[in-house]
Amino acid sequence: MNNAVSFRGVSGEAHGFKQVDVDSAWAGTGGVALFAAPDAFGWRIIRIVEISGRIHDARPIWAFADAQRYGATTVFVCAERDAYTRSHIMADLDAGLTPVCTVDTGLAIAA
Repeated sequence: MNNAVSFRGVSGEAHGFKQVDVDSAWAGTGGVALFAAPDAFGWRIIRIVEISGRIHDARPIWAFADAQRYGATTVFVCAERDAYTRSHIMADLDAGLTPVCTVDTGLAIAA
């Protein structure tokens, strides 16, 4: 798997993601996860979540289960260690991609 895909946020900046197998250990990687469903024009973004990289953090797994209720079948991961950068990526993508479930990061992104 591991197909490389770029998603652009409201800033126009391209953020690199890799498609991962949903049954792999993707939630153990620090970064941002993007849950999507195939669409006629590419991907419909269902939800964007932060992945802390902590082994016992079940929040990304529960978020994916919730996103599956809205049709998500695919997981994309952008590995990023810095928490501030993760928040920036999430806010940028949330504003630019209009996911089904919105993100609350508390950051404002200048266009």
